[in-house]
Parts: sequence; structure tokens; C-alpha cells
Amino acid sequence: MSPQHHVVLGLNAYSHDAGAALLVDGELVFAAEEERYDRRKHSPAFPRGAIAAALRHAGLTPGDVDAVAFCWLRSMARVKKAWYVASRLPRTLPFLTEQPEGLPPRRHYLRQVAGLPADLADAGITAPLFWIDHHRAHAEQAWRFGPADDAALLTADGMGEWTATAAWERTDGDVSVLHRQSFPHSLGKFYAAVTQYLGFSPDSGEGKTMGLAPYGRPHLVAAMREFLLPDARRMYRVNLRSFGYPRGRTRMFGDAFVRRFGPAREPEGSIEPHHEDVAFAAQAVFEEVVLDVARRLHAQTGRTHLGLAGGVFLNCVLNGRLRRDAGFSSVFVFPAAGDAGAAAGAAALVAGSPRRPLAHAYLGDGFSRDEITRALRDIPHNVLADENAAAVAAADALADGKTVGWFQGRMEFGPRALGARSILADPRRADIKDRLNRLVKFREGFRPFAPAVLLEEADAWFLDAAASPFMLDAFHVRPERAQEVPGVVHVDGTARVQTVPRNHALFAFRRLLERFLKNTGVPMVLNTSFNVRGEPIVRTPEEAVACFAKTGLDVLVMGTAIAEKSYPARNA
Repeated sequence: MSPQHHVVLGLNAYSHDAGAALLVDGELVFAAEEERYDRRKHSPAFPRGAIAAALRHAGLTPGDVDAVAFCWLRSMARVKKAWYVASRLPRTLPFLTEQPEGLPPRRHYLRQVAGLPADLADAGITAPLFWIDHHRAHAEQAWRFGPADDAALLTADGMGEWTATAAWERTDGDVSVLHRQSFPHSLGKFYAAVTQYLGFSPDSGEGKTMGLAPYGRPHLVAAMREFLLPDARRMYRVNLRSFGYPRGRTRMFGDAFVRRFGPAREPEGSIEPHHEDVAFAAQAVFEEVVLDVARRLHAQTGRTHLGLAGGVFLNCVLNGRLRRDAGFSSVFVFPAAGDAGAAAGAAALVAGSPRRPLAHAYLGDGFSRDEITRALRDIPHNVLADENAAAVAAADALADGKTVGWFQGRMEFGPRALGARSILADPRRADIKDRLNRLVKFREGFRPFAPAVLLEEADAWFLDAAASPFMLDAFHVRPERAQEVPGVVHVDGTARVQTVPRNHALFAFRRLLERFLKNTGVPMVLNTSFNVRGEPIVRTPEEAVACFAKTGLDVLVMGTAIAEKSYPARNA
């Protein structure tokens, strides 16, 4: 690539979900999480692997980078944090003595951030470094890759520098902040604390809390409202005395929370109806409070479009509620809504790029036919004529009740598998969820699976259908059709849907759905991520082969190659 191009590298590092995003002349050409390279889920590393892959994809060298955008401020709000801790001693002593679960040590993290220029230099990158307010980076990712020029924006996570939630408005050529809610009043920390109380890992297991919630009963909702409350003056309010995280405790929930809801569940312990009820209450109150914030933002700005970013908005049930009930005519969530995606927002801000709606999330590594063939050298397989033939073969296998590891094109950016690195199955089979959880994914049985559906057919199957290309929205399945696809209907009658349009970027995936419809009369397949519990989604053909070999998957389709565990021993 010509060195005359303007190249901006966006980064998130040293905390959870490290990643890199590369913009060339304002276009997002590559983005990936570092976990796919170092194989540590939610990796906090400096993203050397993702940076190298981004430059390699674009045909660039480290010296071609014109600017680096880091999605955090250099100060990291040190003064505010120090004053907060010092003014509340000795209650806040755990900030200095305890290690937060799932995150790096606090002082170690600050040293690493200060060492960012040295890490960049070690990677051969000497371009100017720009430090971007974390929530501003989130706001930019929600606007610059969304569908509307004038928009209201809402960003929310555990804490970015000192901000936990912020409301924004894009108007008159700039993104301006309207309100900020600071730590310790944090939506993300509230949900993480409940997640930990339920025996799951905070900052990674929140999806389990969301999945468990529909199994519960509503009788604890009123009690949960005492712990997270709407507040017209400052967006919302957390009952801080009931939690441990405001004092730096590793145990994020507090004694008052335990007195009200009973002893916490031990990790890997049995899940009792009471745990389901607590999850139900937390999700319900969480939705109520965020919906209240969004409605007031709509009333204040009069905007018809809402852009969302930050880890809070990986909660697809919440996103569905906002789409239906917040008053906006359209809602956009960036596919990597969390901190890895903030790297793209920071880069777009520094690049000064115009708004470019994100057409797809296939922004990571792709692999050639030769690379796929080498990975399959010890596996009996066939090579089919083309992508169409591969899609037809996979759809036919699914219709026969087989599970398929599906590896096509460039890797998705974000935590959702969208038909590039997916495990696929027949949604018509009532036993498929248990089979996948037990023999393939090795995960908890209560966790749901999602459908990928032809966009033009979605309305016939879902009550509130809309375009949902990134699987970050939950729809209600039409009651009269739910029994036809029990494998993708959650206990509450909803499904976390990915819609696949006619002009989809992955031809083979679209063709597979069309063939499955022809075979079965059903325009959708079960689509879950190509990994097992505790591991990142596969990135390379070798990783796909290894996952295929150690799980109960029946068929592996990579590019135009197909392998089946019952195949006779022959190679193409």
C-alpha cells in the first residue's frame, strides 16, 4: 500500500478486551481483539498480535502508521481516584491491598499505561500518540459507524477513567456531552456485582446472568429496586452502602446485599431457583433504570436515532427493550460494543474521518485455501468445487441433524459469531441445546443459543423483527412458530437474533441459509461461537481443526473443504 495513505492505529490495552483497529484514509479496514492471538479470553495484554495482523492485512509496516489513538486519557483520572481513596480511608484501604477479580492489579495497570510509548516503540511504531477520553471514544464508535448524522448517544460501562455513564448529542458537526455519571455510581459495576454474587466471573460472565434471568420469578424485583434507582438529577443512583466495589473490595457485592438476598452462590455450585430469581430481579431493574435514562435523553434532544456503546450494551435483552420502548425510531450498537471497540472510536476521532456506516463486522484475519489445506493435512476431507457447493453441503448436513463447525472468510470483530467462525445446528430439534452444551460447548445448560435468519423472512417468525446484523438485539418469537424452532427459543420466548440480508458480505453463509430453507421450510439455523467454554473464538484453521477434534462436532467446513468424522480415510 502506498505510504501516501493516512494511517491511524487505534488501541485498547492493559485492561480487559485489548484490541487494535486500523483506519486507512478514514476507512476501518481491520479490527480484532488480542484474545484471538494470545488465546487468553478477555486478554489485557498490549495487543502485539492484533497490531501485527492489522498491518499485515493492509500491506503496511510499523513505520507507515501516521498516528496512534489510545482509548484512555494519559492521566487515567489519577487525581480524582487518589482523592476518592484518601478521603474515605480506612474504608477504601482495599483499593491498595486487594486484587480485583478478572482485572490486573491496579498499580501494575497504571505502570503499564505509562509504558505505552515504550511498548509502541518496541513494536516499531514511533508515530504521534493521542490519548482519548474513554467514553468519548465509545461515543465516537457509536456515531461514526452508525446510520445517522444527528443522533443521541449513550455510553455505559464499569468505569472509564472516572466516568461510568454518559449521555451525548451529535449536532452542529461535533459530539458533545450532555451528562456524565461518575464512579462509583456505575451500571456496569452493579451488574458485575450481581454476576459475581451469582457465582460467575465479573467482567466476563455478565451474559450468564442475562441468560439465567428469564428462568426466575418476579417476586424480588421490588427488593432489587432498593439497590439501583432512577435519579433525575444525576441519571441514576446505586445504593453504595450495599456493595463492596465502591470501597475497592474484591467481593463486589456487600454485606447488605447478602442480608437481603442470602448467601452468594459458590462458583460451579448448583443453581437454585433463588439464584434465578435474583438474576431476574437484577435484569428487570437494570432495564428499568437504563430505559428511564434513554427516555429522558430522547425527551431532551428530540433525536430519532440512538447510538449505544460500552460494555453495558452487550446485553441484548436490554438493547431490545431500548429499541422497542425508549422512543427512538432506530437504535445502533457497534458490534464490539466494549473496550476493544473503543479502539475503533478513538482511531476514527483522531483520523477525523466522516461518518461511515459499518456494513459488516468481518474485520479480522482471513485465510487462503492453501492455509486451510495445510491445517487439514492429517484430517480426511474433501475439497468441493466452490463456496456454493460448500454452503449446500453444510446446509444438507444440518438438515440431517449434524452439527457443523463453520469457518469462512474474515473473522468477526466483537464477541458474537456471525457466520465466519460459527458452530451451526438445526434449530428444529428440541434436544439440540442440551446436546451442544454437553458435547460441544461444555457449558452451563441454562444458556441459550441464537438464530441466524434470512432478513426478509424475519417478520414471519418474530413479533418485533428489525434488522439485527450483529446479534445484539433480542426479539420475541411468534408464539405460533416457537414450537417449530425450539433450539433457538429461550425460556421467556425470546431469541437473540442475527439477520442476514440478500447482499450479505459472506456469500456462503447467506447461501447456506437459503439452502436450509429449501430443505426444511425454516429460514434460520442455530448459530453459536466456534469455541468451547473458557476459550476465545477460534481464529486460525489449525484452531478450528483442534476444536473440531476435541468436541462432539460432526462436520467441519472451512472455505471449500469439508471434513466429517465418519468420512472414509481419503484426502482430496
